[in-house]
Amino acid sequence: MHNRRKLWSIFGPVILAFVLIVVLFSLPIKNKHSTAMEKQAAVSLSPVVFKNQSIKQQAMSNHQTKFVPFFGSSELRRMDKYHPSVMAARYHNYTPFLFGSRGTQSLPQFFNINSMENQLTDQKAVYIISPQWFTKQGVKTPAFKFYNGTYADLSWLQKANPRSPYDRYTARRLLTLLGTDGTIGAAARKIAAGHALSGWDRLVINTRVAMLKHEDALFSEFQINENYQKHILPNVNKLPKKYNYDQLYKDAEATGERDTTNNRFRVKNSFYTKKIKPHEKRLAGSQRHLNYTQSPEYGDLQVVLNQFKNTNTNVLFVIPPVNAKWEKFTGLDMQMYYRSVNKIKFQLREQGFNNVLDLSHDGGKTSFMEDTIHIGWAGWVKFDRASNSFITSKQPAPHYRLSDQFLTQRWANLNPTPANLEHFKEQLK
Repeated sequence: MHNRRKLWSIFGPVILAFVLIVVLFSLPIKNKHSTAMEKQAAVSLSPVVFKNQSIKQQAMSNHQTKFVPFFGSSELRRMDKYHPSVMAARYHNYTPFLFGSRGTQSLPQFFNINSMENQLTDQKAVYIISPQWFTKQGVKTPAFKFYNGTYADLSWLQKANPRSPYDRYTARRLLTLLGTDGTIGAAARKIAAGHALSGWDRLVINTRVAMLKHEDALFSEFQINENYQKHILPNVNKLPKKYNYDQLYKDAEATGERDTTNNRFRVKNSFYTKKIKPHEKRLAGSQRHLNYTQSPEYGDLQVVLNQFKNTNTNVLFVIPPVNAKWEKFTGLDMQMYYRSVNKIKFQLREQGFNNVLDLSHDGGKTSFMEDTIHIGWAGWVKFDRASNSFITSKQPAPHYRLSDQFLTQRWANLNPTPANLEHFKEQLK
């Protein structure tokens, strides 16, 4: 009897905790988020919102509020009064739902988009695609792990088709970035090799997804910051009541000029003081050897395009510029930069993604850039006019024609000279 009590004192709490967890995650999911919480999540740029599913799926299904997904990376954090979320709150009949932070490149965005497959079908979206993503390595493992959780990976594996070249490619990228261990690694190895998952594999994956779905519904409102209260609402009333593009653009130019007075690069004063000034001498010439024309990011972009094709999502792609004064100081090869832009546009347009806003030549315009690589002030005003027109105007139905040649190493490493692009185009026919 004494031994039984001793064993119970050791293992009893563990058993009870396990039973409570099973009961908790077996309860029906009835969690419903308020519209106020959806609006807060839409501008939080929280990794919790990005890699989980409950709030964003509900928001994208909320036709009364009309959320429109804006996919991008760190530029979405530049929340001045001309930011698209502020402009929409003041002038437009939709609310941008922002998905992006530093490191949310094409592959993290793919898993994010995949988790909203039903909500994005036959809808519109805006996708900011930065040439700076297209480095030799592509997305880095720490960033991918930070923004792409187990829930998203397993949800994708539930639907992965080993006969699809896109799913085999994605599985290989998962193995490269996450390794071969665990449930995800074992399943990804099979998909990458073209083998179907077993009944046991699917049972394990489905069980874990069911548990994670409960966890997501219960805890998805945690760690959502107050960007809506701090940056959106206070700026709305700073804008004129009536929308006038020319006047807004002039005001934005003036605002940018007032905020960029302490440096030769015409970047925001606080950014220069904190990020550039302490390292300015070391940063001179620091981008001479960068090359954005050869990268695994081109293949990662292709799986995003395939996902948009599968959901028939009509997408406006936006290519931002770099600060012209900064690129001269750091030695960035702008001919290389424009070749990478041409390669991105070629990949888009050859497959029917014809809505492209190319801002890559605007980096020298007054108050267009808030810092070295992020648009702001006047840049946001121009961005907002184009995105609003796309969202609110009737667009031709998309006719996508994808080619898995854009998944190949040959394309990823192709030097995009006009002759090389023309030769590649001939092989697509």
